[in-house]
Formats: sequence, structure tokens, C-alpha cells
Amino acid sequence: MAIHNWWDADPEEIYWLEIRQEPVGLGDYLRAPKAAIDGNPSWSYQLTSYVRPGDRVFHWHKTPSGEPGILGWSEAAGPLETITWSWQARGTRGRERGVPTVGPTWNMPLTGYTELERPVTRSALNARRAEVLEVIAGLTRAHGKPIYAPFQNYGGRELRAQQGYLTKFPAALVALLFDRPDVDVAATASGRRTTARAGRGQGYMADAEKRTALEQHAVRMAIEHYLAGGAAQIEELGKPYDLRVTLDGIERHVEVKGSVGDEVDSVQLTQGEVDHARNYQPTDLFVVDGISASRGADGSIVTSGGIVRIWSEWVPSDSALRPTHLRYTLPAS
Repeated sequence: MAIHNWWDADPEEIYWLEIRQEPVGLGDYLRAPKAAIDGNPSWSYQLTSYVRPGDRVFHWHKTPSGEPGILGWSEAAGPLETITWSWQARGTRGRERGVPTVGPTWNMPLTGYTELERPVTRSALNARRAEVLEVIAGLTRAHGKPIYAPFQNYGGRELRAQQGYLTKFPAALVALLFDRPDVDVAATASGRRTTARAGRGQGYMADAEKRTALEQHAVRMAIEHYLAGGAAQIEELGKPYDLRVTLDGIERHVEVKGSVGDEVDSVQLTQGEVDHARNYQPTDLFVVDGISASRGADGSIVTSGGIVRIWSEWVPSDSALRPTHLRYTLPAS
């Protein structure tokens, strides 16, 4: 079965939702057979093989109140393994069959299971049903089907967890349903593990239109900077880098990043951006932070300002990359 890997080029799409029928092993592993009981592949099983070490996995099961919901989350530790496992399907056909299935199974070890202080129950989810559906619809428009959404609009009247084992949990839904864009872990004085706020990174922005406006604003500032410096030619590309600049007879490639944060200490990179900067020089990293962004009277995004920082002949070092989702720590100015 071909998986529509729509998230592959986005380093912020590191989230998943495990939909559990049984509590055994919750937070310890993801485990899914390579084929369903009919011998055919299942997308909700196959997605297990797309989870990478460092990804975040939310867990859907019964909450302490007895209502289904998101109990907590774990981090994929890896490596992904293939084991032989005996499992009993919980669907109608599985119950009718009555005997376990033994076969090759994907196994992804998890670590750092963290209970949410307030589980996201199904009723709490449905209180934001329209917003959740709009996020799912927007991602579908942008990337096509399927997006393997974690929730379905059951009967056109309520949200329920998808029928399956593992689903993609879009970063836009993380930003919508939780107070912070990045879910991370920290140990408290009592030793209990809990969620911690994100650091001073470029971060994730749930509003795709605003995010695009910030990127375009930063690119415009980069173009103005190189034109003022005497660039003879500038070509805007986008991928695998943003600008091709001819300056003093030398072709320079420019990777541009924009943020509303002040003096951010990290930016998000794709693997393609890292590889290109390592394979071509000179490449500049052009960062604009402190950008102001707001909605105008007509609903459009209005951007202004920003502080420019440039790292010339930039080569991303392994020590500055978080390999789980390629967050790059900026060198000291």
C-alpha cells in the first residue's frame, strides 16, 4: 500500500496519535502487524513504520473519568524493529475468528510517557469541533487526500477517534488543542514528568497564511539587502534554497528564515535545506526575527519590521542539529 507521505518535507510534522483498545504497553511501544488478518496491508498499521526517533506520540484511551480522550504522550525512542507477535484483532471479523494471529510486526520503542494535566476528552474535543474540522479541511486542500486525520466527523454531528490504530496528528492540531507548539518533557522537583514550554526557537505557527506572510516578508528583506549590497542578479526559488544571488561575480545561495520571536536561537530546517547547504558553498543563512504581523481591515496579513542576522558561508554542523526534527542552533552573532 502506497502511503501519501504529505508531511515528509516539513520538520514540524512530528506528531502521531495512537488509538488504543487495551492499556497494556501504553507509552512503552507502538506495535502493529505488517498485514491485517485478511493478509492485506492497512494504512493505520503501516504508518507505524513512518514514525522516527524523536517523534511525539499522543495516546488515545479511556481517561480517568471513563470518557475516551488523549491521556498523555511519549517520545519515539527507536530503533524501529520487526518482531514476531501474537495479536488478537478487536474488530467484528477479528472477534469472529476467535484465535490470535501470529506474524511479522513493526515495533517502535517509546520513552518518557507523560500524562497530560488535563486529558483532552472527546467532549472537550467536540467543543472545538468546527475548528478541528477546519484544520483538517485546510490540510486536505493543501496536500490532497488522504491525510490520515486522527478524528472523523462521525455521522456529521460529532468527532470521534479514527477507526484504526495509528494516525497522523498534524502540527496545526497540536497548536490548536494545546497551549504550546512543541511538546517536550522535563523532570520536576518531585520527579514527576510533565509538559514544558517551548524554548526560544522559530517554533510552529498554526495560521498557515500568517506563516507564509512571515516567510515572504523575510525573503523581501533579503532581496533588498543583497540589492543594496550590489547584487547583479537575484532569483527567487523556494526549494531547496530561497534565493540565488550573483554578487561580485560569485553565485551565492541564500536560505531565508523569518519569525515573530525576538533573537531566536534556533530555526526549523528540512533535510533538503541541510543537505544543500553542506553540498554548495557559498551559502548564506539569512534570519529575520522580531517581525510584526497582524490582520488588516480586509483580513489580509500585514507584516512589518524585523531584525536581520546573516551567517555567511554557512554549513550546518552536526552538533547544532537536533536530528529528530532538524532544529538548528544559530551560531553566536
